[in-house]
Amino acid sequence: MKFNTKTNKRGFTLIELLVVIAIISLLSSVVLTSLNSARDKARYARAKMDIKQLKIAMLAYKLDNGQLPPPGDNCSACSEPPSGAWLNVINALVSGNYLSGRIDRDPWGNYYAYDDNDCSSGAPPVMTSYLFTTGADKTRFTADDYRVTITQGCAD
Repeated sequence: MKFNTKTNKRGFTLIELLVVIAIISLLSSVVLTSLNSARDKARYARAKMDIKQLKIAMLAYKLDNGQLPPPGDNCSACSEPPSGAWLNVINALVSGNYLSGRIDRDPWGNYYAYDDNDCSSGAPPVMTSYLFTTGADKTRFTADDYRVTITQGCAD
């Protein structure tokens, strides 16, 4: 009597399936990590563009009004950390048609802010005024901050 020793092997073993699942999970974690990096770069790019647009609007405001916004400012937008006082600056820029829309917060949800050391604010002439975002960590003077000078002093 002859037995048929051939078996029809259809499908995969459990080990083979587990190896394939492990490889797919490893590849997906690498892709997700690179997507987070791209998302952070996009947020910084947006913050830089917002700040450049705000700087242009603030300089146009100063050209027309002789001082940085808001008028009669006692540097209320210079808060630590930046706060809703920034809305006064935006309101002055939007109501004067220097900005077409509101730019209240950065991509991380923080208020933009600036240090108004312009000569018209009564600060010493060597001080600079700058516009900034605190970045993802929401803390000033750390590596992820982005800061742009608006005016260098009385000569600007």
